Amino acid sequence: MTFQLNRTFGSEELNVIEAVLRDWCGRHDVARTSADGVLAGAVLVSLFQAGNITVPALTKAAGNHKWLSEFGG
Repeated sequence: MTFQLNRTFGSEELNVIEAVLRDWCGRHDVARTSADGVLAGAVLVSLFQAGNITVPALTKAAGNHKWLSEFGG
């Protein structure tokens, strides 16, 4: 996968990230506006920029990410 730092985020891209973030926050009982929620969002943006551009791909990448997958709150 190629890291795309200058990728443009339109509504479709943001919807993918938001859907995965909403799911992650729900499973971990984390508010999206909390420090942990914001950090999770930043990680998901990075994973998206790395080429995980669909909900299934981003969800899988999140599951393979050490901090996201081992989060204990």
